[in-house]
Amino acid sequence: MNTIMMQHCLFKDGYFHTMDTEDECYRYMGVTDGRISYLGDTRPGGYFHECSLEERHVFPALIDSHLHLLYTMVLQAGSCVICEIRDGRVVPDTLDGVRQKIEEVCKTNRSKGIIVANQYIVSGIREGRMPNRQELDQWTEGRKIVLYNIDGHSSSMSTALMKELGIYQEGCDGILTGKDHEFIQGKVMESIGKAVTPKVLARGVANFTNLCIQYGIGGVCALDGSGDVPEDKLTRMLAKIASHMDIDVRLYLQFTDLTQAEQYRRYQSTPRVGGCGVWEMDGSVGSHSAAFYSPYRDTGTKGACYYTQEQVDDMLRKADEAGYQISSHAIGEAAIDRVLDGYAGFQPRRMHRIDHFEFPTPEAVKRICAENNLAVTVQPGFSWIDRHYLKSYEQFLPDALIEQQVPLRTLMEHGVCVCGSSDSPVQEINPFDQMLGMIDFYRPEESLTMYQALCTYTKNPAAMLGEERDLGTLEVGKRANFLVSDQNLLELDRHTIGNVQIRQLYLDGKACRRKKGSVAEFLAMMAGPGHKI
Repeated sequence: MNTIMMQHCLFKDGYFHTMDTEDECYRYMGVTDGRISYLGDTRPGGYFHECSLEERHVFPALIDSHLHLLYTMVLQAGSCVICEIRDGRVVPDTLDGVRQKIEEVCKTNRSKGIIVANQYIVSGIREGRMPNRQELDQWTEGRKIVLYNIDGHSSSMSTALMKELGIYQEGCDGILTGKDHEFIQGKVMESIGKAVTPKVLARGVANFTNLCIQYGIGGVCALDGSGDVPEDKLTRMLAKIASHMDIDVRLYLQFTDLTQAEQYRRYQSTPRVGGCGVWEMDGSVGSHSAAFYSPYRDTGTKGACYYTQEQVDDMLRKADEAGYQISSHAIGEAAIDRVLDGYAGFQPRRMHRIDHFEFPTPEAVKRICAENNLAVTVQPGFSWIDRHYLKSYEQFLPDALIEQQVPLRTLMEHGVCVCGSSDSPVQEINPFDQMLGMIDFYRPEESLTMYQALCTYTKNPAAMLGEERDLGTLEVGKRANFLVSDQNLLELDRHTIGNVQIRQLYLDGKACRRKKGSVAEFLAMMAGPGHKI
């Protein structure tokens, strides 16, 4: 198909679900110069080319509102998975099984400077703990290794890696949680980054792009940057790469130092800061670092907020006054209240967001329902996996807290801008895993309809980003970003949602092509024109 034809194309023989309402659907869609120029049930004239979709269904391209792009690309291209869920159980489920897995990884990766191991499921291990420093030293024969718990909020390191990072202390067990884990991740990424070659980057970009095409994802919110590393060369590299990628990227810089964030404004369509890292108010349930008012069932500890209320107030106000959209991780009720109290002290200039919002108090729910300038990004797929396989909530939290999980339906019905996301690499970027968690929620009475679930990946994130004039629904004048599916996504249920087949992803009216992952392909991409992120 030549360029002239692509600039003026009529898509036909399809069902074009606009997502403006649940029922609005047309049979024809015209695209001119990358934007939708016609929607209707009668065939228009004047289009140079026609493309039959063979009775398939069309929806707006999906938007993942919270993932970590550098980790997703680099770690997936050069890391190993420790635990998997097979036949309804965690494998391996003992420390001895983990030892065997790590020893095998070391044998097949003798030249690697650092071993990065992901998806360790501490709640599924019989011993109920991470391996300690001494065990990792023995299993790897003294090599550098970091092992991440599945939620990404605790880790275990070998002696060699701890010494390289300058955090080794005699007698320590090498298991890091809370601020000790969170605020050292920039240095860990610097160490991992030493092994990042053009080949690794090419493979990482290709893998990520191909997954987005597979799942119909046209845009992502990338929460990246390490506030504990002053120069952070990896994030500068990421910004340049993201500005040339096929998939739309919106970068949230994980810096509290706004002078550090200022350097990236030339890349950004809208200045944005926050996310995880130094913008985290607390940790996670699985790592016992989410901040609650009630103690954990198994340890009796409550978890602590990483910042005082005064510090949070100052962070939020300064970033808002400087013109940034703000995103902040808060999982436990105490952390959520800290963010809400921070915003209550001034009138925000634009919509900001709270990431996760997983265990709010009833009062916090009332407060956010009364606001019109706070969005929440959620990952109910993790809750779904936990209920069926991980069982960490049952093991670690009192029953009352489990029942306090984010009330999805209540928030949606009160007009809160709820946005779906994967938190990749914590979970795969498959959006239908998250939508399964929404329509079959831990709290059944708070489950969403399929239309509501799709809204969290289309019109809601577009509104959160302030880009509803271009994205989120199929409307004349908007960018022609859409997916083509064999199934009517609105008719999916918990039994069929795992069988979705996305046939094609179109961005600005052009079909996205899968990448091969070669260095030549990567260099050609980088040599092309850039765009805002």
